[in-house]
Amino acid sequence: MTKNLILGLVLCVSACTLWAQSFKKDVEKLPVISGIYETGVENDWLLKKPSEKAQVFRNESSNELILSNGIISRSFRLSPNAATTSLKVLSKQKEHIRAVKPEAIISANGFTINVGGLEGQPNLAFLCPDWLDDLTADPLSFKLSGFKIGAPEKRFDWKKVRHCAPNAEWPPKGVKLQMDYQLTDVLPEDLISLAQESNIGRKEIYTDDFTSMADVWNIRTSSTHKRSSFFNEGKPGEIYTPNNTAVYAEYKLPAGTGLVETSIDAGTDLSGFWGPGIALVWNSRTIKFNMRPGNESGMKNNGAWRFTVYDGKRENTRAGGKDNVDFSGTWFLRLRIDGSKVYCEAKPKKGKWKTYETIDFETEVPDPVSVRIGKLGKNASGEDHEFPGELVRLKMNSFAAYGKLNQSEIEKIKSKLSDLQKLVVTVNYELYDGIPTISKWVTVKNKSGKSVKVDQIISEYLAIADHNPYGGYRGREDLKVKPNIHFETDMAFSAMAAKVANSQTVHWGTDQDYITQISWVQDILNTMRIYPEQGYHLNVAPGESFESIRTFLIPYDSYDKERNGLAQRKMYRNVAPWITENPMMFHITSSKWEDYTTGIDQAEEVGYEMVNFSFGSGFNPEDESEENYAKMKKYAEYADSKGIKIGTYSLLASRRISDKDDVVNPQTGKTGGFATFGNSPCLESEWGQEYFRKMYRMFSETGFMTFTHDGSYPGDVCASTEHPGHEGLGDSQYTQWKTITDFYKWCKSQGIYLRVPDYYYLSGSNQNGVGYRENNWSLPRRHQLIHTRQNIFDGTWESTPTMRWSFIPLAQYHGGGAAATIEPLNEHLDHYEMMLVSNIGLGIQSALRGPRLYDTEKTKQMVTRVVSWYKKYRDILESDIIHLRRADGRDIDYMMHVNPELKEKGFLLVFNPTDNVIRKKIIVPLYYTGLSDEAKIREQKNQAKTYKLNREYEVEIEVEVQPNWYNWYVIE
Repeated sequence: MTKNLILGLVLCVSACTLWAQSFKKDVEKLPVISGIYETGVENDWLLKKPSEKAQVFRNESSNELILSNGIISRSFRLSPNAATTSLKVLSKQKEHIRAVKPEAIISANGFTINVGGLEGQPNLAFLCPDWLDDLTADPLSFKLSGFKIGAPEKRFDWKKVRHCAPNAEWPPKGVKLQMDYQLTDVLPEDLISLAQESNIGRKEIYTDDFTSMADVWNIRTSSTHKRSSFFNEGKPGEIYTPNNTAVYAEYKLPAGTGLVETSIDAGTDLSGFWGPGIALVWNSRTIKFNMRPGNESGMKNNGAWRFTVYDGKRENTRAGGKDNVDFSGTWFLRLRIDGSKVYCEAKPKKGKWKTYETIDFETEVPDPVSVRIGKLGKNASGEDHEFPGELVRLKMNSFAAYGKLNQSEIEKIKSKLSDLQKLVVTVNYELYDGIPTISKWVTVKNKSGKSVKVDQIISEYLAIADHNPYGGYRGREDLKVKPNIHFETDMAFSAMAAKVANSQTVHWGTDQDYITQISWVQDILNTMRIYPEQGYHLNVAPGESFESIRTFLIPYDSYDKERNGLAQRKMYRNVAPWITENPMMFHITSSKWEDYTTGIDQAEEVGYEMVNFSFGSGFNPEDESEENYAKMKKYAEYADSKGIKIGTYSLLASRRISDKDDVVNPQTGKTGGFATFGNSPCLESEWGQEYFRKMYRMFSETGFMTFTHDGSYPGDVCASTEHPGHEGLGDSQYTQWKTITDFYKWCKSQGIYLRVPDYYYLSGSNQNGVGYRENNWSLPRRHQLIHTRQNIFDGTWESTPTMRWSFIPLAQYHGGGAAATIEPLNEHLDHYEMMLVSNIGLGIQSALRGPRLYDTEKTKQMVTRVVSWYKKYRDILESDIIHLRRADGRDIDYMMHVNPELKEKGFLLVFNPTDNVIRKKIIVPLYYTGLSDEAKIREQKNQAKTYKLNREYEVEIEVEVQPNWYNWYVIE
């Protein structure tokens, strides 16, 4: 430990004492936690919203804050720094936290620094309360400087202009806890230990990104194969050679070298001692540090040790202890000289430096003669193995050499430190009334006089109790079981399922410091970190603030799929209540005036509420001509006169614009071939910025109130440095996501209804697809019915019905001919009604697409009757679905809506896909209706019958359904 660090520890203790004196009175003003806020509410929160409100409490010792709403709680120890010590499901008294981690981690100006957190826990498998007083603060972390308590604030405006859930409110009720942190009592020399850039405090000697093969390198290749090369197929730094052979480049180092570093992609290399690495050479000694992606037999390394260090005398194949890392991405390796020691350090491309071994020379380390990078061989000898193995391909991406720590360079760090000390990092938490949901995000306020570069923020970091731990999974990642907590963020895209859409921000991981876990290779998924995979890489100007993405977490109280899905749906209803809007929308396929007015008139007559110009209608929202704007205003005025709102369709990301405006592949420097949809415009190119300017203007000036935004931004990165809206690859994903979500949030403030086939709910989108294969709408009509109900059954486990749309092709769609289409409508009236009921009867609005809603008076009467039925029972039909029997074409299939807050507690919808009448008894579970003793159930408009619930809250009823038809039952 350096003298400066010791001084820092002393200052930290002093600062913590001052903190205790400063904030104890503020903490003591809070109520002491007790009663149901510790033990949990008596009633099931899914059946009856608890009367208890979310609050912030303290413990009796006034050294902890506790967020609790009687359903879940989260506790924070406050001294000597703040840290989460408990996350509990109160009804089960289930504790999810096994160890203390930082509250956040921020990477700014080249330094990665913990925010909060405590150190010294003796065992990371569990956290005993009597350990807490002995934990210490990291002297180089941001320290708690204050806290505030308030109410949740709306993330953006939501203009209510249409029907939504009766109890929808915005912002959600609850409590907000804001904890401020600042970097204090840190010295410039100690800041270097946090630097993630090797040049901090050092002068550059030589760098090489291998765009060409410089003459300074002396290349050694293997004689075992004629293709062995360090310059393969015109690519400098690419090694192509047998697995167990030595191929490297050597550079003569000048006096005063203090650090050497290389960047490596291991590629197909599966060697052990011959794995890629870096070495320093002295006249009488060589030190080697290399990755071990495999072993000499060419098998992948699935062990607990991944690095080898040769210290000049022996090979240590267990360098750094157990560290089950992933070599599939880019890694950085460096050798750092400091006094009498050489440090062998490595990190993944977006990770933090870790020291894997320290080699002590026991005297001042002399200047090395040269450095080698590549496949160095056993003992760094440069010799090949007697069994070379298969050919492999790997890449040395870059190299850098720097001088020793330089006092003049350290002086420069003082300025950086001053800027960091003027940052206020605020960690925000919101706990909501009546639901087990916590939201968390980080805000960085720059109070310095210079811009601060924020590259990354890990805004949530939890060490979670093991869930179904096992000692080894034999490489089967799919068999690993994650803890029973749901996490998602508002930065979700490129999928219709929450887990997939959040895969680039929600990171389940292992804990290599947790050495007592049952897994020998320490690969149990027991940590959660929230951060955008591509980072932020944004400059925060003086006086400005920057906000991270937001996390929403639910600690589940059950392993039941339906109950957990209900919890997730309840969360959406509270934190994104616009998803309860569910207007009846007709997608018209023609924009000709006479066809359009017919569509509007028919929508008014049958009770539909919106008309949207579908793809293929001939309508172009990007056309800014005076003629088109006059046309749009005319169309909107006509619709308004009939009580109908109109909107349009637009395709965004899944198309090609130009080499200038499309996203650029970071591997090739060219467009095409790598984007999610093959090609995509960059939203921060000139075209992208113009596109959104046009959309803002169009919706501001025309009166259009609905938008189907197809091919929404799926998260593509862009390596262009010429696009005006982003600097380069690093900030390209975040800036594009920010652009599109800012637009969606603005739409919400204007009351514009958004249909987006992607997971943008938390950023303002109303609906996403239920999940279907488009070509299935070209199948025969009877097939389409089964697929419709299968899609709805499968697509509503984690979503309310109002969050999803399905499809009804009135006209031909992708083919299938007459057998696949409903037109002429009057000739397929029964199928038309069944498609309508199979959708809206389950609370799902469809993309009802065609030239008209009816073609005869009889068709009109049917559509009007079904729409009126839906509106009569709208609130219960838009309530959550209980999944009872999935459609299979063999027997009746049925689902039930439940809502204990309504008069109609349940609504059972039963379908018969066969050619025979089906009469049978079925068990109906009524627990989530809120009924406990008896239920009144009526078939359609018939007289209700009273049923006694059994001890499982079930009733048995007899249902009868005509061939290829449906029946329904109201439960009160």
